[in-house]
Amino acid sequence: MAVLAITALSLTRERVDTRREWTSVRATWLAALVIGGIAAWLIQDGLDLGRGTMLVPTVLGLFVVAGVGLGETVVRPPRPTGPRSASLAPRRVADYVPQALATAVAAMTALHLATLALTTATASTDDVGRAGRRVAAQCGDIGSAASPYPGSFYSVPLIALLGVIGVLTAAALMTVVRRPRGFAPDDMGDDVLRRRSATRVVAAAGAAVAASHAGVAFFAGAALHRMDCQDAWMAPVGSVLLASVPVALLLLGWSIGRIVTPGGLGRASLTRPAAAA
Repeated sequence: MAVLAITALSLTRERVDTRREWTSVRATWLAALVIGGIAAWLIQDGLDLGRGTMLVPTVLGLFVVAGVGLGETVVRPPRPTGPRSASLAPRRVADYVPQALATAVAAMTALHLATLALTTATASTDDVGRAGRRVAAQCGDIGSAASPYPGSFYSVPLIALLGVIGVLTAAALMTVVRRPRGFAPDDMGDDVLRRRSATRVVAAAGAAVAASHAGVAFFAGAALHRMDCQDAWMAPVGSVLLASVPVALLLLGWSIGRIVTPGGLGRASLTRPAAAA
């Protein structure tokens, strides 16, 4: 009976269809993108004074991160129990994330948070009493103001969404690194698949942050340059912010590319049955 049980489990393991799993993963991405698009549209339609417009990229990015994270952790089912082999080598997140992309995402995140801190600190109340919605300057008897400007009226919900994205990213990366072996024919293949999953998660976070920064930097830079009267810091800061927009768009394109093609095993290796977990 024990031999029959072991044989049955072995046959079940050999019938694991990784192509079907991959189809499910892509379906999860698509569902997340569609739901995120609907949520972004509702926010765009429901929030006035430009708040919805500024939140749309981050909301859509949040659903992209969630979809990729679910696709790489939950949708891929655990392998059946049975005789297993395990590696005693410790696994760390840093060993699997792509260093160049992770560094770029970290730098863009720091720039984005610094931008939000600056705009929050320099924003003022608009003409009907809404705090943190415009930027203003006084030059002698002449005053000037411009809006929308991403002060606290916009930055507070943005920072909250970015915090959720950060938590989802960290949780997905930890799950990817800790998941059991058995997704590829050998340990090396498992590590490659783990790197691919980590790459997708980091890329999804990068796309979310880059899209958010592009929108915030554009609105802030444009507002600073529209003012007839400016403080000394406004023109150079506005130029730097506008210059960061194409950089963010480049990171956005790079991140989307890495989500779709993270690199790794060839097709033949991916479709063979897993032999160890």
